[in-house]
Amino acid sequence: MNMILRTTLIWLISRFFSQRATLRTLISAVSCTLLLTACSDWLPTAHRLDLEQGNNIRLEQLEKVKTGMSKNEVRQIMGLPMISDPFHNQRWDYIYRYLPKSGFERKSLLTLEFENNVLIKIDDSEFIEP
Repeated sequence: MNMILRTTLIWLISRFFSQRATLRTLISAVSCTLLLTACSDWLPTAHRLDLEQGNNIRLEQLEKVKTGMSKNEVRQIMGLPMISDPFHNQRWDYIYRYLPKSGFERKSLLTLEFENNVLIKIDDSEFIEP
């Protein structure tokens, strides 16, 4: 909203110099713009949607995964990981982020580590079921 008000102010100033408007018109325009900017809390906000990003992993899926499973078995249960890092190809990160239109952001992280294509570690310390 502030961006629109600033753009309007710039347009009014350029109009003043191009059309030689009166000083009273310029002062009125600047005053109105500053007044609306200062009182922007009561102005309506833009419509926002709930935003979900990443892997939506359920607790039932996590409970099926056990150490000693192969990558293919884990992939069948969990799906592909959100991040596939070429420098750490034996580590899979399942990341989930939820941004509601109002309220607090929720994040979840599940890390699986493999050795020779066999699951050796499940780090669910930051896992929160969506």
